[in-house]
Amino acid sequence: AAMLSACSLEPADNIPAETPTKTSDKLLVLCEGLWGLDNSTISLIDNGTVTNCWFQKNNTKMHLGDTGNDIIMVNDTLIAVSVNWSNIIQYMYPDGRAISATEKIPNNRRLATDGENYLYCTSYADNGYVAKIDIRSKEIVDTCHVGYEPEGIVYFDGRLFVANTGGYAPQAGHPYESTISVVDAQTMKELKRIDTGCINLYGAMARSGQFLCINSAGDNYDVAPRCVVMNVASEEFQVFNFPATYACAYGNEFYLLGSSYSYATGNYNISAHVIELPSMRVEQGLGRYSGVMTEIDKMQSPYGIFISPYSAHMYVTDARGNVINGRVYEFSASGELLNKYLLEGINPGKILFME
Repeated sequence: AAMLSACSLEPADNIPAETPTKTSDKLLVLCEGLWGLDNSTISLIDNGTVTNCWFQKNNTKMHLGDTGNDIIMVNDTLIAVSVNWSNIIQYMYPDGRAISATEKIPNNRRLATDGENYLYCTSYADNGYVAKIDIRSKEIVDTCHVGYEPEGIVYFDGRLFVANTGGYAPQAGHPYESTISVVDAQTMKELKRIDTGCINLYGAMARSGQFLCINSAGDNYDVAPRCVVMNVASEEFQVFNFPATYACAYGNEFYLLGSSYSYATGNYNISAHVIELPSMRVEQGLGRYSGVMTEIDKMQSPYGIFISPYSAHMYVTDARGNVINGRVYEFSASGELLNKYLLEGINPGKILFME
């Protein structure tokens, strides 16, 4: 594995200086729901108040769909949601009004955008590919095959970095993947595959400037989970011996909650780490948010982490029993519990910051 060398740090998208400038946030929380039950929802948290079923309330008699997997802000006027089992990408205005949808991307997973003309979506279908969608027409204009069951995707400097999982390996007759596909976003041609040596690169990626944080889930048996941090400018990376199941960037740091499961023991193990950039210095726990761990230890199933770029508040979601309404916990910049929001949605998996 190529080791990551120190280099200048570019600022992460949408992350200003680390001095909080606001005391409240506006966030959308995407709840996956349960597979096959068509019960994905979005909740709005605005200035300490939660509005559940926000999408449905803005679109009478309209369901978001089945298994909402990812949500991103494409540009100032467009939000996109990949709805996995409905095989659509749903679009809406920032006020929640639905616009249209892109169909014919079966088993769609994660989203990325250049912020101007195109949206990109990974799909498990057809042995694994990335679809390129014109933002204006909402039509698929090109595709590129990558590895089996691709997950996280990030757009950086004209290229797409796609994490391949091979997650269906146990039942599909192919091995787990351990590679990052590098795709030319203009031509949609795969340029290379970077082998991380870590299997099952599952979940969303966190990005801070030119650095990506990628989770390697292992196989839940003999291969332990890992964390891969890649400098996409140099394509060098470093591997850490803990998972990054749920990760976010704030300033020049990655904040990680790792969830590892063993079929041998039947137990989950939750870990927490902070990785400083570009030094790669690791701190166990959640650093300045150390007090948050007291609440996390009480959660049934931590399912997501996010830090507001403006208030520095940390938000952690709890899927609880995975079949009942989830919760979102809000903590101050010093780790003090501020709010606990009960959602009308199951499995709150992704938080989108709204300026």
